[in-house]
Amino acid sequence: MVKGFSVWKWSIQEGLLLIRKFPEELEISTQDMMRVFYNHITGAEKQENVVLRLPSMESSIASHFTGVKSKAPYMINVILELGEDPELFGNVITRINEEVMEILTILDEKKAGTLEIYKELDEYFKKMFALFQRLTNLSKEQKVAQIYSNPKGHQIMTLLQEGPISKKELRYNLEKNLNQVISNLELTLDPYTETDIIKEDWIEGDKDQYIFLMKDFTIMRGPATKIIEKARKNKPTPGVAKQYLKQVSEFFSKYKPSSEDGMKIAGILMHPDMYDILRLFSFESHNYQKIPPGYGGPEMKKIIDLLIQEKILTIIKEDKAEWVMLLSDVDIALFFPEYLLEKIRIALRDGKIKKQAAIKHLNLLEKSYSKGA
Repeated sequence: MVKGFSVWKWSIQEGLLLIRKFPEELEISTQDMMRVFYNHITGAEKQENVVLRLPSMESSIASHFTGVKSKAPYMINVILELGEDPELFGNVITRINEEVMEILTILDEKKAGTLEIYKELDEYFKKMFALFQRLTNLSKEQKVAQIYSNPKGHQIMTLLQEGPISKKELRYNLEKNLNQVISNLELTLDPYTETDIIKEDWIEGDKDQYIFLMKDFTIMRGPATKIIEKARKNKPTPGVAKQYLKQVSEFFSKYKPSSEDGMKIAGILMHPDMYDILRLFSFESHNYQKIPPGYGGPEMKKIIDLLIQEKILTIIKEDKAEWVMLLSDVDIALFFPEYLLEKIRIALRDGKIKKQAAIKHLNLLEKSYSKGA
């Protein structure tokens, strides 16, 4: 879980200076931050984003640096528990970097007083701190989205879709393919076990634990069935219902599922406030001016506008009313990976997997299938 945030500024004259940290009692060593800074600016390829383990702080750091030659050389740190994987938070950390830079740009352009900007930063970090707290209590479909929303998740699924694999082999392949150290594989695999997508087990005669894919999944848009049913009954009004059904028909006549769109959907599901609003409109349409309080927090209307832009929601005007309606719902479908049966048979024939691992996986799949997967 997140421990806090810090913002630093680099200058040749003064070096690395702390601009702001949250919470105030967060202990940060300038020496540790210099180590993070040097990881940004050294090496064959200077990196805008780095992830480091800092045992001295008992923390992992997801750091973003704008570059020493940039107009404003800022370093923004999201400080996590030691060994925690930033990729599990999807695009949330990227969004924090972007939004903090927007605030800092105002500071550099002197469009507001320094104290005023610091107060805005504090309020923003407080809000993001609360957001991370909510990310520890994700629904099952949000955890599937968590898997889908990062490159490591895609890589793990690609490897598991070929058959059983030992943890040692999985770690080796991930580090090789992603060119990064996997410090805590167990934490990385948590969303998979919590959604029953994988099962971890031992095979006779092997010291390493194996991972078996038990369920696969798809993520795409689908019709908002409950809202469509009501629209066919002329709800919320005959005029709005007619316009809505026309928009739905036009959207899905052109819609083609894609990996890019799936990533976009997964990012929306991973955002707790967006997820709450999505679920709200899954059951009922609402007049824009009469949306129930408590959904989406203080940025509710901003989130609704974003979801309209992404064609998740649509807004239909009639007289003075503006009806917000679910244009496309999110459909996450878990299914039995029948394709694995043939893949395991071929891999065993070609000597690519151990016989005991193949038998164990087939037995687990048989039990899962008999229970209705």
